[in-house]
Amino acid sequence: MTPALALEDIDCTFTSREDASLRYTAVRGATLRVAKGEFVSVVGPTGCGKSTLLNVAAGLLRPSAGSVAVFGKPLAGINSRAGYMFQAEALMPWRNTSRTSPRASSSAASPARRRRRGAGIG
Repeated sequence: MTPALALEDIDCTFTSREDASLRYTAVRGATLRVAKGEFVSVVGPTGCGKSTLLNVAAGLLRPSAGSVAVFGKPLAGINSRAGYMFQAEALMPWRNTSRTSPRASSSAASPARRRRRGAGIG
């Protein structure tokens, strides 16, 4: 079966902005195949290349070596079949991570809100 996403032997090497003779390899020899409907998490320590690999899969970054295919077709440009959330601070400024995630459920299921709904006013 053809994978929904196939990253084959991916390398991503960057050149220093300050000194073009300095190079940094963020990803080397990475292979990942994701089946249609499969849920995958990319986990690792800071600086190991997780975001770089996801940027390659999204078509935001061209690998230095290797190939990317989406449903068997080589990826050229942005991966229009992928959803992507950039790595940035996206928390509500007054909440931390553990309190931001349940935001919708905590407000929707508050005792006061349930009473208003039961009375037909919320």
